[in-house]
Amino acid sequence: MEFILWNKKEFDKIYNCTGININDIPIKQRQYPIAAIICIILGFIYYPLYFPCIYSFWKNKSKNPCYIILIYLSILDIGTLWVPTIAYGIMSLNGVVYCSSPIFTYFVGCVLLFFWAAECSADLILGINRCIEMAFPNIAKILFHGYRISIWIIFSNLYGLYWLLFNHPYIFNGITFEVLFDPLIGYRPFRAEIFKKTLLEFTIHNTILAIGSPIIYARELSNRVTKEEKMVFIQVFIISMFNTSAGIAYAYNMNNEDHGILPLMIAHFSWLHIHGKVSSIQTDTKILIKKYIFFIKTMQNKTSPTNNWLTNNNQNTQNIIAQ
Repeated sequence: MEFILWNKKEFDKIYNCTGININDIPIKQRQYPIAAIICIILGFIYYPLYFPCIYSFWKNKSKNPCYIILIYLSILDIGTLWVPTIAYGIMSLNGVVYCSSPIFTYFVGCVLLFFWAAECSADLILGINRCIEMAFPNIAKILFHGYRISIWIIFSNLYGLYWLLFNHPYIFNGITFEVLFDPLIGYRPFRAEIFKKTLLEFTIHNTILAIGSPIIYARELSNRVTKEEKMVFIQVFIISMFNTSAGIAYAYNMNNEDHGILPLMIAHFSWLHIHGKVSSIQTDTKILIKKYIFFIKTMQNKTSPTNNWLTNNNQNTQNIIAQ
C-alpha cells in the first residue's frame, strides 16, 4: 500500500492497465470452476463453526492467556476466511484478473495482506505460549499473563500493519487461481526487479513460518505432559502444519513461474484450511467430549452404587474441556 499512499508515480507504473485487453486471454482460461465451488462451499461450512468456538474461548479467557490468543486468532481468521473461500471462488467463476476489477482486487489484497501477516505471527506466538506453559509455567506467567498478553497482540497488529503499509498487496489472478504481487502476470512478463524486496521478505517470512512451527512443537514432544495438554498440543500442531505446507508452497510458487497446478492447489487449500481448521478441530473435539459427558450423566441416573466414581469422572472430563 506504500505506493498508493506516497508514491503515486510508482503506483501508476506498476498497476497501469493501459493497453491491456483482458479478453486476449479467453474467459475459460481464467476460470477454475471446480476449485472455486469447493472454496465457496468450505467458506459456508467453516464460518458458522467459529461462533461456538469463540464463545467457548471467551468463557475460558480468564483461565489461561492462550484463550485470548485463540480469540484474537479467530477474529483474524473471520476477517480473512471470506477472501480465499467466497471472494476468490466468485472471482474465479467470473474469470477476474486485476485489470477487469482493479479497485476491488487491490482493496481485497490489502485487507488480506494485513490479516495474513498478523495471523502468521499470532500463530507462532500461540505455539510458543503453549510450549512454555507446559515446560516452564513460571516463565509463562512472566511472559504472557496479565497485561503482557496484550503486548503480544499489539506486536502482531504492528507486524500486520508493516506488511500492509510497506509491501505490495496480494492481487488475485484468475489465470493461475492464485494471489500474486505482480498484477499484470499473464498479460505482461513478470517484473522481478520491481518486486524483488517484497519477494525476499515474503520468502524469509514463509521460511521462518515453515521451519519455526515444527521446531517449536517437536521440541516440546520430548517433555512429559498430561493427556489433556497433549490434546491441546495436537490441535495446535495440526494448525501449525497447515501453516508449514502453505508457507513452503507459496514461497516456491512466488519464486518459480512454471510451478504447475499441484503446488498451486496445495498452497491455496492449505492456506484456506489454516483459517478454517481452528474452528473444525476445536468443534470436533468438543463434540466428542460432550458426548462422553452425556454418557456419564446417563449412567449416573441408571446406576446408583457407582455415583461417586461417575461424578468424579465427570468432573475430570469437564476439566478437559476447559483445556
